[in-house]
Amino acid sequence: MEVTRRKLQLKSSARSPAASSTSPVLLSGTGSSDLTVQRCCQIAARCGVRIGTPLPLARAMAPGAHVEAFDPVRDCRALYRLAVWCLRFSPLVALDSELFNARTAGLLSGVSPLHYGITLDMTGTRRLHGDTRAFASSFRALMSSSARIAVAPTLGAAWALSRYGAPDVPSVVSSRDSIPQAISLLPVQALRVDHKCAAALSEVGISLIGQLLNLPRRSLSQRFGKFLLYRLEQALGAVEERLHTIATPRSYRMRRTFEPPLSSRKSVTIAIHHLFAALLSQLRASSKRSKLFLLTIHDSSGQTATKEFPLAAATDDISHLSEIIEPIVEGMSFFGEVHDVTLRAAQVEDAAAEQRSLSPSRDTAAASRSRAELMNAFAVRLGKARVSRAALTRSYIPEQSFAHAPAFGAGAGPNDSLHEPIAPYSLRERPSLLFAKPEPVTTIAMLPDKPPSFLLWRGKKLKIISGIGPERIAPEWWSAPSAHGSQGAGLQLRERDYFKVQDDSGRWLWVYRDQGTLEWFLHGVWA
Repeated sequence: MEVTRRKLQLKSSARSPAASSTSPVLLSGTGSSDLTVQRCCQIAARCGVRIGTPLPLARAMAPGAHVEAFDPVRDCRALYRLAVWCLRFSPLVALDSELFNARTAGLLSGVSPLHYGITLDMTGTRRLHGDTRAFASSFRALMSSSARIAVAPTLGAAWALSRYGAPDVPSVVSSRDSIPQAISLLPVQALRVDHKCAAALSEVGISLIGQLLNLPRRSLSQRFGKFLLYRLEQALGAVEERLHTIATPRSYRMRRTFEPPLSSRKSVTIAIHHLFAALLSQLRASSKRSKLFLLTIHDSSGQTATKEFPLAAATDDISHLSEIIEPIVEGMSFFGEVHDVTLRAAQVEDAAAEQRSLSPSRDTAAASRSRAELMNAFAVRLGKARVSRAALTRSYIPEQSFAHAPAFGAGAGPNDSLHEPIAPYSLRERPSLLFAKPEPVTTIAMLPDKPPSFLLWRGKKLKIISGIGPERIAPEWWSAPSAHGSQGAGLQLRERDYFKVQDDSGRWLWVYRDQGTLEWFLHGVWA
């Protein structure tokens, strides 16, 4: 009988690249109160280590073990990349349903390691892969013999055999009629029932699937619930099971080959411009935008010139991109005649549709687009690492009230100002130019709480015609002592009395007196 539908279940057993092939691997919690083993490899399991074992005890049981922090998100991403790689063997590849649902809900930390698996639907691939058993063996060899593999006509049977079957040899079931015999000696947990149902079955002496097969179906449903019967029928093939397949990653790429090769740099620039326009049209047709473009130029001498165009914000405006890419392309170094040009879009994201004519915030949207175009120009011409922005911090000490943060990356979106702490003062109360290191000045004040009458600053004597203050700023008692300015003058911060004074030229200056040394400093200027 020819099998019309096969499921290949792959139960991965990933190892850390930092560990050798013979050293045990342990993954533990990161908190001080959660130093228990969350995952362990087969070598550690043979030493007696189990999930939940205290980490010090696990180290003693498996000497020389390599320990890393347990990160379920990282593990799920690695398994997803492995599933994408498996698309070369089958067009239908899926993650385990429990893992898929937990990934969607953000509850990966509570997923059992038994559900970290991949399913390949091998229906109709016999001509491509040949004998099923031989293919399963060769596929396991590709996994360095560390994966547990099972092939069966149903997903439930393949899941059960890959988790609870023979670990060293792929389990292969040829037909649905052979499923009962293949899974009869497996524990009832292989049917993917919960611990409560397994415990209830154990109380009446049922521990194997074969014992369930000999009982009336209606009795099972009435005594242990419909879910047990549902899982049993899924394994036998009476109930079809849905696969949570992964989408094939689409590549957005454009390539032009020139015969004869282009010898004019202007012609190359025009060709790249058309390539960008075609790629943006392809992205727009798929409702996508890209934040990174990779350009590769091959010349007739065999040399290759590459250039990245990292954008701060995704765009589909060719006129905006042209203003950025043309000076960059003109400055690229490539020799000889250009034979081939390739352009690829990376960091692709969904594009939100917007009907600007009916939008009540058209002015705000236009301002956001202008800002995004400016940041794109900075990112491409200067590099993302060289662009930073000033952000307010929770401190009223002038030199500590702001910090420079990366303009791009996490936490650098256009709405970041909504998350910045509100300053306890109006920004107009602080000078537009704040010196990194306060500059000492010579002055005389008639009274301790009065502004100075003149300033001797940078070799010039400035007459003060008016003044406002004082404003006392004291050290933050809850923070560690700091020094003057971001450069650090080696002086401990003490109480300061600040004055806003105006010289005879109309310029406003921000000066203060150190209450510890009674010295005067100029800290900023209103430009």
